[in-house]
Amino acid sequence: MGIEFIHRVIKTSLVVSVILFVCVTFYYDFKFGSGILAGCGWSCLNLYFLTNLIKEALGAQKPKNTKIALIILVKFPLLYLLGYFLLRTDYFPVLSLLSGFTLIFVVIFLKALGRWIISISAEKQSSLGSLEKKSKG
Repeated sequence: MGIEFIHRVIKTSLVVSVILFVCVTFYYDFKFGSGILAGCGWSCLNLYFLTNLIKEALGAQKPKNTKIALIILVKFPLLYLLGYFLLRTDYFPVLSLLSGFTLIFVVIFLKALGRWIISISAEKQSSLGSLEKKSKG
């Protein structure tokens, strides 16, 4: 699992949050649905900046100090200030924001679980294939 896994998790989380937004807005409340969407968007931005920060700091090439400083200046003060204002406004219900914040962790868990199940089935297929070859030979 590399950087592409994290980018797929971010894309999947955003797609799931849009689907949840539509369903929750239709069946429950617009504010609750938009809170899930806003919370997931904030969480995806946070993971994106964290991924870029780690990639720049620990990458194979020499770290670019200006790019690292720019990421740090955007991620920590601006993104966390935005998260603070999201939580402090009375527009979004807190439960909807927390649901959106944690949606990315659910997607990570389910994607890892899917990869694990696929690897188990691939191992079974390869072991069954070797048993069939032995029985024929």
